Amino acid sequence: MNKNNVFLDLKENYNKLTGSQKNIGQYVLDNYKEIAFMSAIELGEKVGVSDATIIRFARSIGYSGFAELRKQIREGIKNFDPPHKRLSQSVDDLHDDNDLISQVGKKDLKNLEEFLVNLDMDKINQAVDEIYKANIIYLIGAGSSGVLIDFLALHLRRMGFRVLALSEGGVASIEKIIPITENDLLIACSFPRYSKITFGAIDFAKQKAAKILSITDSYFSTMSMNSDIVFSLKIDNSTFFNSYVVPMELCNILTMSILERNKEKIYITLKENIQNMEMFREKL
Repeated sequence: MNKNNVFLDLKENYNKLTGSQKNIGQYVLDNYKEIAFMSAIELGEKVGVSDATIIRFARSIGYSGFAELRKQIREGIKNFDPPHKRLSQSVDDLHDDNDLISQVGKKDLKNLEEFLVNLDMDKINQAVDEIYKANIIYLIGAGSSGVLIDFLALHLRRMGFRVLALSEGGVASIEKIIPITENDLLIACSFPRYSKITFGAIDFAKQKAAKILSITDSYFSTMSMNSDIVFSLKIDNSTFFNSYVVPMELCNILTMSILERNKEKIYITLKENIQNMEMFREKL
């Protein structure tokens, strides 16, 4: 069982499930917010099975019963409050400017500490493996997520990787991802409010058998289920907008891990890039 990771548990055990259990799993995937407040009997009525079947399903993917499964689902949906609700809560909680600065800073620090304590280095190394194996690395993220994508793309490109960043959204992103193959990697980044273009790119890349690495805020989405590697990060704060402190730290760790894997070669590439940039500037 993966703590706070129901969807990976479902994904890992999917082929072992019976037909009715797979139907339950699909319902969980499509309606996870509702399930967080259902009983086993209520879920069984929705799917058309007994509560005993629901309990067996939970046990088949590694949980002691439906209560534990539901608890993990609740943990996974804490970041899903819409912006207007989060704004209302933050206004009620904050009283002055110093209070605002203190709460925002403390929340970011708490999220960052929790991220570093629970960081899965095996997953980091798996991500680095896929980056090195990829022929072309496609990166996609719309809106604020585009900042993370541009950051990763910049450093990957400077280290000598073949990179195509799709952060502008719209038809341009769709056209650029069409050539993706099974030899390529898609790095997708999406947080509330989620980008349909990003979700569509993941579906398309999966059809093309490309590897997919997702950076998001929950395992409870089709985006996560369709990805080979998922980093689920906390982006909640005492404000109405997402905080990207933790996602940016992940990007820093990925970048440094990539550098450490082949330090000498990358240093040579970086030096050559600097020399070429200087030559270019001289001609301006």
